[in-house]
Amino acid sequence: MPATETSPPPGPDRRNRRLHPLLLGTLAAVVALAAAVVTAALLAPTGDDRVVPEVELELSGEDQVPAPALGGGDVIGASLPTEDLSRLEGGLGSFADYRGTPLVINFFASWCTPCVAEMPAFESVHQERGDQVSFVGVNLRDPVGDARALVARTGVTYDVLVDPEGDVATTLGVVVMPSTLFVSPEGRVTDIAAGELSAEELRRHIDELVG
Repeated sequence: MPATETSPPPGPDRRNRRLHPLLLGTLAAVVALAAAVVTAALLAPTGDDRVVPEVELELSGEDQVPAPALGGGDVIGASLPTEDLSRLEGGLGSFADYRGTPLVINFFASWCTPCVAEMPAFESVHQERGDQVSFVGVNLRDPVGDARALVARTGVTYDVLVDPEGDVATTLGVVVMPSTLFVSPEGRVTDIAAGELSAEELRRHIDELVG
């Protein structure tokens, strides 16, 4: 009676091949996470009827996870847009209003925890260096009431413009929040700092700008 054939035990090559589905599953999870981040960016707050990303639904107040801003491009050396923007406290303003002096432009929002954390430092340096450089905040995709409450809470006294749809942020290359642009007296962007800045870091950027 012929011997019954049996399958040989899995050798090293066969075991390695069995790992492939696990690796593919891991890659699929990474792709899904990246897609979720992009979706959250598109759902950043817009006006009083803002849509809040799911990651923020279980959080509130200072514990909120900052939503990404819209994407932009590299604008180092580019001129600032000159169209009129609404001021947070009413009326219109433009970046052209600050021509002739170095300018610091800070993009912020009430839904961005690092933005809130750095604003007192910006106000402090504004008080110290306001005779050398102008400051302007740009509130991104916030209900007006939330933006005004944040400005009052953090004690900011410099001018604040509003960017309700994120158009200015995109034009000026903002890819994370907060972002701070440093602008020459001629109105050209000389540097962009992404993320929260301390007062010391902000002073160093200003020294480079005015030096």
